Amino acid sequence: MNKLPFWLGEIPARWSLVKAKRVMSVVKEIPGAGLAADYDRLSLTMSGVLPRAKDDRDGLQPADFNSYQLLRPGQLVFKLIDLMNVATSRVGLSDDTGLVSPAYIVTSLGPGVDARFMHYYFHDLYSRRIFNFLGSAGVRSSLGPKDLMALPILLPPLDEQRAIADYLDQETAQIDALVAKQEEFIGLLRERRSAVRDSALTGGLNGIGVSKRTGNVWLPILPSGWRAVPTRRLLSFGPSNGVSPEAGRVGDMRSLSIGAVRDGRVKASEEVTKYVDRDSLRDVSQFLLHYGDVLIVRGNGNISMVGRAGMVGNEFTQEEYIYPDLLIRIRTTADMRPDFFVAALDTPTSRAQIELLARTTVGTFKISAADVRSIVLPCPPIDEQHAIIEHISQQTSRIDALITKAEEHIALAKERRAALITAAVTGQFDVRTARKAG
Repeated sequence: MNKLPFWLGEIPARWSLVKAKRVMSVVKEIPGAGLAADYDRLSLTMSGVLPRAKDDRDGLQPADFNSYQLLRPGQLVFKLIDLMNVATSRVGLSDDTGLVSPAYIVTSLGPGVDARFMHYYFHDLYSRRIFNFLGSAGVRSSLGPKDLMALPILLPPLDEQRAIADYLDQETAQIDALVAKQEEFIGLLRERRSAVRDSALTGGLNGIGVSKRTGNVWLPILPSGWRAVPTRRLLSFGPSNGVSPEAGRVGDMRSLSIGAVRDGRVKASEEVTKYVDRDSLRDVSQFLLHYGDVLIVRGNGNISMVGRAGMVGNEFTQEEYIYPDLLIRIRTTADMRPDFFVAALDTPTSRAQIELLARTTVGTFKISAADVRSIVLPCPPIDEQHAIIEHISQQTSRIDALITKAEEHIALAKERRAALITAAVTGQFDVRTARKAG
C-alpha cells in the first residue's frame, strides 16, 4: 500500500489508494467558432453545475464563447484557481451538456468508478480545504490538471462506492430538507422584521390613525403631525463624499470599506479596514468619522445595495477612521435622529426613490449628493421618533434572536452533513451496515 496522505487516517483493507490518473482523465473538448452558439452555458456554483445565461454580465465576461469547452453529463468539473478564496465552489458533477469556462478542468471517469462517489470524495477535499494545502504558492494559489491527476484517491470496490453514494444521497437529502425549512423560516422572520419596521416608520405606533394629506407623491398620506420632508432640510452637514487614497508604505491611518455599512450600523473590524498614509491627505480632519454620523453607500454593482445607510457608533471614538469615496457622509439636524434617518432610508418608499435616481456606468450603479438631498422621508415629531426607534429595537431584537437560533441550527446541520460525507468516503464506517441498522 502507498503511504497515506496527511488528511487520511486508517482505511479499510479492502479499499485501494490510487492516483487520480488511474481512474479519470482530463478532457478539453472545444466546439470552436461557429459551433459554440449551438450550446447553452453552464456554471460551477455553490449549488452545483447550473445553467447560466450567455448575456449574464455578473463578473468577468468573455468577448465570445469560442474558447469555452464542453461539459457533458457524468463528467466532473473542477475550479482550482484562487484557492485561498474559500467561499467559492471547487467541484461539480454535471447532469447536462453545455459550455464552461476554459479555466475549469473537465474530467471523464473510467470504468470501475461511480461518478457520484467521486463527486462526494472530491467535495470532501474541498469542504476540508485540502485543496488549499496542495495549491502552488502565490497570491492566487492553484492546482493544474497535472496536479489534479496526481492526487491520491481512495477507491472502495465498485459495489461499495455505489452503496456509499446511495447512502449519502439519502442522508444529505434529509439534511438539506431540514436546512431548507430553516431558511424558509428565516425568510418569513425577515419579512416580519421589515413589516414591523416599515409600519412604524410610515404609520406610527398605533397605525396611521388621524391622517393628513401631504401633497407629496411619495408619501401622500401620513399621521397627523408628521411631515414629508426632502432630505436636504434634515441635514446639518453634507452630503459629502469620502476619499480613497492608495494604501501606503506607512499605513498609519484607518480607512473603512463599503462593507462596513451593514444592518443599519457602521461596523469597525479588520475585514472592513485598510490602512493608508495620513500624509497623503491634505486635511484629515474633514474625513474623520464621529459618533452619530451617517454613511450612505453611493456606488455598487448591485443596485439593491446603493443607498443603504448606517449610523456611526461610539466605538469610533476610540480610533480615528476616515471613509472612502464610495460612501457619502451626512449629519442630521435636531429635527431627526440619525438612527431614524437610517431606518427611514431603508423603507420601500425610500428604496423606490433611490433606485429611480441611481444611474449606471460600466456596471456600477451610483447616486449623487444631489440625489440624496432630494429623497423625501417621513419626519415625525422628535418624541415620536424616540418612541418608534425604541419600539423597533424591542420588536426586532426578539425576531433577531429567533433568526440567530435558526442560523445556528443550519450551521450545525451543515457541519453534520460535511462530517457524514468525510466519514463515509474515508471508510470510517461501513455504510452497508449503517443502512441495515437504520
